[in-house]
Amino acid sequence: MTKRGPWTPQEDLLLINYIQAHGEGRWRTLPENAGLQRCGKGCRLRWVNYLRPNVKRGNISLEEEDLIIRLHKLLGNR
Repeated sequence: MTKRGPWTPQEDLLLINYIQAHGEGRWRTLPENAGLQRCGKGCRLRWVNYLRPNVKRGNISLEEEDLIIRLHKLLGNR
């Protein structure tokens, strides 16, 4: 049975430790191998959107905002 709802800190730790030891990929088999009661897609999304070390959080800088505005003026909505 697949668990739903918020992730617990223990689940996050299991996922982080497993990916550090075995790398990313094989998301379908990861939950069973890592001891998680989640689906592979849920594990992948949790890693990509929240737990991955290079995920930037917080507000964008003024330089980033200026770049977005300049590129939007140049390229428009695509």
